[in-house]
Amino acid sequence: MVYHRGNVGSYSRWAYLVEDGSYTFPNLLRYFQKSCKFTAPDESKRQTPNATIKFDTRAFNASGGPLEISYGSWRALVAIGLLINQDGFNSGSLNGSSWIPATINPSLGQRSSSESSFLEQTLEEVDNLFVYTQLQAARISIDSKTAYGVDVSTRGVSYTVSARKEVILCAGVFHSPQLLMLSGIGPRSKLEEYPIPAIADLPRVGQNLQDQPIFRLSQKIDIPVRRQLLRRPKAVQQYLQNATGPFSSLNGLIAFEKVSPLAQSNFSQAALNSLRNFPTDWPEVELMTSSSTAPNGSNLANFSAALAAPFSRGSVTITSSDILDPPVIDLGWYTDSAGADIQVAVAAFKRLRAATAAIANITIGLELSPGPSIQSDEDILRHIRNTTVSLHHAGATSAIGRRNDTGAVVARVYGIDHLRVVDVSALPFVPPGHPQSTVYMLAEKIADDILGDR
Repeated sequence: MVYHRGNVGSYSRWAYLVEDGSYTFPNLLRYFQKSCKFTAPDESKRQTPNATIKFDTRAFNASGGPLEISYGSWRALVAIGLLINQDGFNSGSLNGSSWIPATINPSLGQRSSSESSFLEQTLEEVDNLFVYTQLQAARISIDSKTAYGVDVSTRGVSYTVSARKEVILCAGVFHSPQLLMLSGIGPRSKLEEYPIPAIADLPRVGQNLQDQPIFRLSQKIDIPVRRQLLRRPKAVQQYLQNATGPFSSLNGLIAFEKVSPLAQSNFSQAALNSLRNFPTDWPEVELMTSSSTAPNGSNLANFSAALAAPFSRGSVTITSSDILDPPVIDLGWYTDSAGADIQVAVAAFKRLRAATAAIANITIGLELSPGPSIQSDEDILRHIRNTTVSLHHAGATSAIGRRNDTGAVVARVYGIDHLRVVDVSALPFVPPGHPQSTVYMLAEKIADDILGDR
């Protein structure tokens, strides 16, 4: 639900990689604005005068929509020791901290999703959109290198859904490349293993998978946590009567920062060289706070860090010619040859420890997890490797590339007519932070291309 845009430099990098100036932030802003309608937070509902939300209304357009963007009407546990970003992370700057802007309908306190906004509105306004909910796509139907439909099945009955103009693939980071490969679009060597006739030999389909690993530390605290508050009758009453309280909101804030020069002084030269490949405004680390309850009933404050500029790459590939056989996914965490990701991760963990000072007045005892005995870089890295999970922001497995790059997919699939990929797999890389807004933007931009017959 987190909705924020990437930094200006990330989109400039995108424009450079695909040799297309329309992907710079100033040129993309209208597509960001087109998708969403922003509602300023209701401070009377939040009742937190010492925690005023900062945002830039110029980042949005009054005529935008139908996706609702706002802030929750409740304040959760937050403290991370960083200055507040004055623009709220939607004007091209990711530096400092911000209360979480989210896809939320503020009047109802409910999530605003692609279904509740775009789909429901479109179904009300047009009579030529049909949504089939009981279909399993098997492969894209292609003849003479032209896509003309999708082979599907319903309860064991196979048939083809035909397209008069284009097939637009939006199956996500894992299943879009899977469907492409099952349709004969991908690395020839992999296709021939099963065997699948190679219609378009695109070696990077399923490659370039980029994910943002996240890890955390936990500290006991002496105040109620979100889970406990949700169980109180008052929380239900607040939500049902006024769309306020903990049921109406996400956790408190997110923050972005670059690794400090002091921390970088311990990096290898290879890692430093890797970091210099990113635009100067691109943060390497995202910091988050949350709360939970330990198995023994203790209340916990959790400080988490995610790599916002990971160098490691994974892959997704097929294991058969059957769509029902799940793809093999390798997230590739901490595998870059320069070791930059592990060095940034260790530095970020140490930064988390420093951030806990901001809640010293509510903590109990020593650090709970991983505990104060974990001090050396080797022990910290072992803890990180053992506890890392996905932030579920993987992308770039059917990446857009230069039009003369025969290994890339491009928005229109290279070598195949009437076929596009429009989802997070089509991004050339995952921008820092949460990619939701960028995916909506890309969809708006490609929709504009489709309407313009480009």
